[in-house]
Amino acid sequence: MHIAVLGATGLTGAQVVEQALADGHAVTALVRNPDTVRRRHPHLVLRKGSPVAAADIAACVAGADAVIHCLGIGGLGTGAPTTLVSDSVKAVLAAMRPHGVSRLVCMSNIGTGGSGSWLVRRVLPVVVRRLRPILEDKERMETALRASDVEWVAVRMAAITKGPAKPVRTSADGRGLGLSVTAASAAAFLLARTHGPKFLRETPSLSN
Repeated sequence: MHIAVLGATGLTGAQVVEQALADGHAVTALVRNPDTVRRRHPHLVLRKGSPVAAADIAACVAGADAVIHCLGIGGLGTGAPTTLVSDSVKAVLAAMRPHGVSRLVCMSNIGTGGSGSWLVRRVLPVVVRRLRPILEDKERMETALRASDVEWVAVRMAAITKGPAKPVRTSADGRGLGLSVTAASAAAFLLARTHGPKFLRETPSLSN
C-alpha cells in the first residue's frame, strides 16, 4: 500500500511513518523542511511543502491508496484561534478526488463533538483555555469530513504520550476510556484504518 502522511514530524506522525515502513508500505510525507527528518528509507519520499497549499498537497497524495492526517498544533496550543487542521483537511479532500484516493484517516481529539466524560467535555476546556481553539478547529474538520463523499475515519484521541504500543480501548462517545494513549498505539490504530470497513465514516475515541 502507498500511504500519504501529513504531520509526519509530530509525535504520532513519526510513529505512523516508522510503522508503515516496517509493515512494507510505501510512504510519501509532506513536510515543511525535509532536513529536519533524519529517517531515510528506500520506500520513503519526503516532499517539501505547506500542509494547506493545494499544489503541495496534490503532489503528496498523487498515487496514494490512503492518506493519514496527523497534523496538529501540538501540546495544549497557545490559546489563539486556529484553522490549521480544518484548512489542511479541506485541501486534502479537494485533492483526493482528482487523484483517485478514496480513504482519509484523521486524528481528532476526545472532547470534540461532545465526546468524553463530563470532566473532559465541560471542565477541562474551561480550565485549560488554550484547548478550546484546538477543539473548535477539530469540530470544523469533522464537519468537512461528514460533508465529503470519501471513505473517512476521524479518531478522537486521548492525550498522546511517548511510549510503546499497548492494547487500546475504543468508545463511540469517548466515555469509559483512559486519559492517555501512547503515540505508538495511536499510530497502529490509524494505520489499521487505512483499509477495511471498521469505523468507516465514524469518530471512534481511543485510549490505552
